[in-house]
Amino acid sequence: MKTINVLVTGIGGPTAQGVLRGFLEKDNVHVIGVDRRAVTSGNQFCDKTYTISRFSDLQAYKAEIKELVEKESIDVIFPALHEEIEVFQEFRHELDVAVALPESDHFDVLADKEKIYGFLQEQGLSRYIPTYVGFSNTEELKPIAEKEFPDEEYIVVKQINGYGALGFAMLTNRENYLRALKEGKSKIVNIDDYADIPSADRRIVMEYLGGTEYSVDVFMHQGEVVTAVPRERTGVSNGIVLDGKVVHNEELIEAAAEISKVLVTDGFINLQFFSTASGYRLTDVNARFCGSQVMSLGAGVNFPYLFIQYKLLGEREEVSPRWNTRMIRFRDHFYVYED
Repeated sequence: MKTINVLVTGIGGPTAQGVLRGFLEKDNVHVIGVDRRAVTSGNQFCDKTYTISRFSDLQAYKAEIKELVEKESIDVIFPALHEEIEVFQEFRHELDVAVALPESDHFDVLADKEKIYGFLQEQGLSRYIPTYVGFSNTEELKPIAEKEFPDEEYIVVKQINGYGALGFAMLTNRENYLRALKEGKSKIVNIDDYADIPSADRRIVMEYLGGTEYSVDVFMHQGEVVTAVPRERTGVSNGIVLDGKVVHNEELIEAAAEISKVLVTDGFINLQFFSTASGYRLTDVNARFCGSQVMSLGAGVNFPYLFIQYKLLGEREEVSPRWNTRMIRFRDHFYVYED
């Protein structure tokens, strides 16, 4: 069997380590890991590691990636950092290797929450979109809140290009804020204080969705859904899932399939939803492998290797998730002897 040489970036982070775990028992996969740090918790999952420049030093970063692609005869690159999506979407055309980002005719909308919502509305998928308004200056926020969300105790603000818990705030009145402060809920903010912070960053303000949170891993091939695996996000801290379960939810599978088909043609994409009394609402799209897709691995769906099978090996794997698989994360450690 042909050996596939894989390059995974950002191996110190949870996304990369979720990808790496998909290759641990694959004898035909040789893993090269890279990070800006020489020693990370991801080193243990790689056959070989390299220290490279940070992606923000773009010229050096691209030169070093190109050098490693040639030196290690790389077949496929798995970018694992959110900030690398834009880098590799352009850079992939300079590389004679597969890049594990989704292929799309509308890639420019995938990293922008406001553009995604607008695009999906144009495609007739408004039923999955929460009530939202875009704004560019905090001076606009309170008038928008008073006009569009007059009866809401809580509203949510997100950066259009935020991910995980970055750029997220739940806004409320002073009374609710003080109660939240006492309870240690750091993401709840007094709307008056938030509006006093000058900022011209483009954001959206949207209705607060207090239902159950779900994430759906989807793999596409030639415009069709190979598999869609919903996951209930039971315990989440700073955007990282600590406790969750793979669930057989046909309504969510259908929603994820409809949305994915208009967004991408090939590859992996992750969609996040909240349940409401009137159905499911889309809250985020990850146009890359996400850290919590490792939950699907436990349910028998190896998305990183599925990408290799479809993109490089010409294999068409039959996917049958083991529903009701629960994943619980815990802290672990290993030792490095530096003498």
